Amino acid sequence: MIKDMKFILTLIGKNKAKYFTLLPLWCIIGSLVDISLSYALKLLTDYFMYKNSQNITNLIIIFSATIITSILFCIIFHLHNKVKEDILRDIRIMTFKEVQKLPSSYFKSTHSGDLVSKFNADTQSVTTVFGEFENIFESIIAMFIRIPFVLLLDVRFGAMLLGFSAVTGILNALFIKPLREKHKVILENKAVLSKEASEAVTGFTAVKMFSLSSHLLKKFTNSVQDNFNSEWKAKKTYTLQRGLNNIIWNSSYLLTTILGCIFVIKGTLEPGNYLAISTGNGIGWSISVLISALPNLQKAFAGSNRLKTLYDAQKEPDRYQIDGTESDMGLDVQDLEFSYEIEKENNKNNENNENNNTLDNEESDYTSYQFKISGLSFSINKGDTLALVGDSGGGKSTIAKLLLGLYMINSGSIQVNGQAYKDYSLEELRDQMGYVPQDAYIFNGTIRENILYGNTDADEQQIINAAILANAHDFILAQPDGYETYVGERGIRLSGGQRQRIAIARAIIKNPSILLLDEATSSLDSESEKLIQDALDRFMHNKTSVVIAHRLSTILNADKICYIKDGNVVEEGTHNELLSKKGYYHSLYYREFANKTNES
Repeated sequence: MIKDMKFILTLIGKNKAKYFTLLPLWCIIGSLVDISLSYALKLLTDYFMYKNSQNITNLIIIFSATIITSILFCIIFHLHNKVKEDILRDIRIMTFKEVQKLPSSYFKSTHSGDLVSKFNADTQSVTTVFGEFENIFESIIAMFIRIPFVLLLDVRFGAMLLGFSAVTGILNALFIKPLREKHKVILENKAVLSKEASEAVTGFTAVKMFSLSSHLLKKFTNSVQDNFNSEWKAKKTYTLQRGLNNIIWNSSYLLTTILGCIFVIKGTLEPGNYLAISTGNGIGWSISVLISALPNLQKAFAGSNRLKTLYDAQKEPDRYQIDGTESDMGLDVQDLEFSYEIEKENNKNNENNENNNTLDNEESDYTSYQFKISGLSFSINKGDTLALVGDSGGGKSTIAKLLLGLYMINSGSIQVNGQAYKDYSLEELRDQMGYVPQDAYIFNGTIRENILYGNTDADEQQIINAAILANAHDFILAQPDGYETYVGERGIRLSGGQRQRIAIARAIIKNPSILLLDEATSSLDSESEKLIQDALDRFMHNKTSVVIAHRLSTILNADKICYIKDGNVVEEGTHNELLSKKGYYHSLYYREFANKTNES
């Protein structure tokens, strides 16, 4: 628990002093108000029994003090809640920043549903930690104030309540670890539920195409049952804890009531003292709060522990310490080494598995192997175009992502626009580059907002100019709300060609010095492909461009062509030079392009 609280304290940050000043203040004042009212009842009872006029004066003083402290309590409690809301706001912002710092490898190995669960449910668990911690703190403060109050009124009652408190404390300590472990399993099962639901929604097209509804329902039902089982195990433990505590404190209440009556009848306890003890000890209430708060706190700690794994995850550095080559070229890569683990599917029915692997990983057989780039070298002059060609899986897209700094290389040198790679922060480096992948991500918002993500300071005319250059302006004006048209999640309300043209407009408005085009037109129909290729050709003019190419015209127009195989450049040169070598490129050309010369 101490380690858990240390993490929570780091999240409180700059508000730590305010929080831990106001929290004990309102807890102490609240307990004193309760005690003063109980003592007032004693004075009132003594007045009616013994007709002591001094009790009336004391009553007036106590009631006046109670009103003042009650007002003060409200003010401090309000300020405390304001500080707590400030803390929770800051935690949400900090968590978002932590997610932004995560490297690409984290997102590649973590399901988006699990990450969203950490960002939402586990961040919310921190709120629960605060609430339950305050309940426990308030209960402990109340006990430290009320037990001495009872001891002053009657030592016998005070000692009895101390004994019951000690037994209860020991009993509840035994339940801390089991409850935490059970709630950790609950959160893991909830994350699985989030994954299942996320995939069923995002993969709805594949679900419909392959009639997977029944199969996914079965998987989801199993996950729900697992969640139910883990919840039920935790409930049984909690019920046992609550039941034992109730037995102890019901016994305590019964015993104090019986003994109180006996002591009053025998004359060894004043009636006023007994009424003050029975109404003002509040220890039973404090213990009941502790009983409820401890298991809830363990549940919340299980969530905050999952959030802590996000905070503790290795973050992307500000810059990579990669030396340059001291050249003045647009891009110069020398002796680059890189490797990572990937999974390869063993099932023979590849076509079917491609559509099901994200939905049914448990039934697919995978083998892990290491993909390596070893001794990769290539260069390109400023303003020239380099075409990367080769069979699928050769590492072309990986090279583009390495240039963007999405992965850290093992060794090698990279020069960008005449400067060493390490001279750029990753943010500065990515500002230099425009990346258009095969399936560009479109945010849930308007067309205007999506284009502006390339340059949030762009004005209206720049937005329109970028759309015109991307061959997107006409179709945008044809939309119901023009540039203010909402595109839906991942741009689902637009066609593939329209989404790609918006992505190109986004890259154009950024106006980068280096372009990275990862088969940006490979999955489109011929009409959309032509519109997009025309836009790219205009955009690439006088820009250093690295193109992962599948169109013959792009390859023929490139200043240099590199054939990539197993992460290495095995051939490089112009189109005619590579054809004359009769090597890999020669085979690719006559296999893929010889009958498509009309494209050039």
